[in-house]
Amino acid sequence: MYFVDRQLLDERLDYIESLTKEFKNAEGFALERICHMLIESAVDVGNMIIDAFILRDPGTYLDVMFILKTEGALSEADEDDFKATFKWRNKLNREYTTLDRKSMKDDFNKHLSAFENYKSRINAFVENDGQVVTAFKGE
Repeated sequence: MYFVDRQLLDERLDYIESLTKEFKNAEGFALERICHMLIESAVDVGNMIIDAFILRDPGTYLDVMFILKTEGALSEADEDDFKATFKWRNKLNREYTTLDRKSMKDDFNKHLSAFENYKSRINAFVENDGQVVTAFKGE
């Protein structure tokens, strides 16, 4: 039997959905925060699924999405879109004073569909995988 905190999973997926809606009009520091949190929250959700279904351990952020694709939770196109945006993580964390926001926004805009599709793909995987997933609340 596998366990996932379904409430937390839903909160994180809803958060990603909210970020994608705010993205189009975001500028400046708000844009940076949205892009950064899209990456971090997508990986957090991916790690929750990997842990819940006892899949192999990822070594990198990109590996999280590779595992999800390999297990059928993501399409190859979505994995490619995530890869194209994840390159910005290091820049957001370490090169923030010289960040090219226009290029970042263009890249995310071009690949935003992966984040927009993420909630439905993850929910479909959880519901259709055939494994028992029990919600619990840690105390």
